[in-house]
Amino acid sequence: MMYFHRHNTTYIFRSFSSYKEKKSVKFSPILATLLVVVAIVLLHVSDARSDLKEVPDWVVWGWNPITNLTGKVVELAKFAVDKHNKEAKTKLEYQKVTKGVVQVYRDKIYYRLIVVVKDENNTLHNYLAKVWFKLFDNTRDLISFKECDVENRDDGNCNI
Repeated sequence: MMYFHRHNTTYIFRSFSSYKEKKSVKFSPILATLLVVVAIVLLHVSDARSDLKEVPDWVVWGWNPITNLTGKVVELAKFAVDKHNKEAKTKLEYQKVTKGVVQVYRDKIYYRLIVVVKDENNTLHNYLAKVWFKLFDNTRDLISFKECDVENRDDGNCNI
């Protein structure tokens, strides 16, 4: 066997008519960094998808009623009341969620919730809170928070 070296390629001659080519593999820091970033993103996405367990499988695209008004729904309702209090400089106190619908669109989950709150005079009021929640980075925001009359739906103010 005879070896012939030329730059980064080694040729191994077994006979005069045939040879194998062996190329050396170099370490690429850019490729290694890219692989690490992809691995981290995939792990983060798989962890964020565990939050989907609270959302039923059938909740896609259309507005669907929320049957379990606990957990994430209550958390978002309290968030809506707190954010409204800060923005409107009011002192509403969260009492309960009476009804809600949910819609999944792209990377966000949109909620429309009927929230019962107590004002400074201990009077109960119904509010329609519209909130979105993003699964992948756990961000949320209040879209609107308006008082509504649940018994009288003709005004269109409390249509969920």
